Amino acid sequence: MELSTESIKEQIPYYLTQEAKENLVKALDRFPHRIEYYLDRYRDEILQGDGWTSIEIVRFEDGERKLVRAMLLSNSCDASPENKRELPAKLTYAPIIKLSRYLSLLLAAGLDPKRVESKVISIKEQKVTSLFYLPKGANIDDDYVALLDDLHTVPLQAFMAREDKNKLFTLGQVGFYLFLLKLSVHFCRFHEEVARQPA
Repeated sequence: MELSTESIKEQIPYYLTQEAKENLVKALDRFPHRIEYYLDRYRDEILQGDGWTSIEIVRFEDGERKLVRAMLLSNSCDASPENKRELPAKLTYAPIIKLSRYLSLLLAAGLDPKRVESKVISIKEQKVTSLFYLPKGANIDDDYVALLDDLHTVPLQAFMAREDKNKLFTLGQVGFYLFLLKLSVHFCRFHEEVARQPA
């Protein structure tokens, strides 16, 4: 499934009011340009799609630990400390890096500069399935990308205990539905072209 205005409109949730649906459709008509990704609310809540600072990751190659900026993939219910569970909850998140850094990595890997220019357009139009584009705004000072193929987990209690973490952004209605569709496209493809019936 390609991420397009029509594919997004088909997924508008039933629970929105008619006015909210109409506003979402109007905003989607501006996709991929001039849409509002962020919302200035929910500063203290932990919500799916939030961006945070000071999230710890462990590098597989050498076990090095470092703090990064990251985007929460776990759903909002699982991230809620009020949600009582039998076993301790973990949060899943993707590191976010500056788009310019990602492009530098592509150039360093030997990708032709013309292809890198073309890739920038695809990234900003949300057509690269392993990345979620985050334009400058809210509390991020530049264009960023979330690395959807570099996921990590942290115990919810460890996340809650970090006093140096700060929320960078909360996705607004349009940004959130783009994010959910992007996760669906990246992780759940019905059209994988693999015959799975018995031989």
